Amino acid sequence: WTEQDASDPQHMERAWKAAMKINDQAANNGPYHMMPIKVISAKSQVVAGIKWNFEVLYGETQCKKGDVSENEIKSSNADCKLKENPQRAIYKVVLWEKPWEDNFEQYSVEKVRNVEASETI
Repeated sequence: WTEQDASDPQHMERAWKAAMKINDQAANNGPYHMMPIKVISAKSQVVAGIKWNFEVLYGETQCKKGDVSENEIKSSNADCKLKENPQRAIYKVVLWEKPWEDNFEQYSVEKVRNVEASETI
């Protein structure tokens, strides 16, 4: 694995795509959608394509599941902002990309741990 710049805006775009998977699974069983707050770390590996490994801080939005779909969270129309004191958690996101194969993207996400309100990341 090669360390990458976690502040690269493309990594946040990837984190947004992974949010759809997080919000669609039992890892986020709360009533509100989660959205990425910060990419904490980023690594890449060249395989048959590129495999990305991220640790991302996600936080609870004001948008309830059922009211807004996973695809609409980032939309300005949905107006999904972070809650004032959101539940936060760190997730490990692994993405396998093969751009030459019709933009093939395969995500897996795993909750690492909850983040306390007083904890700074």
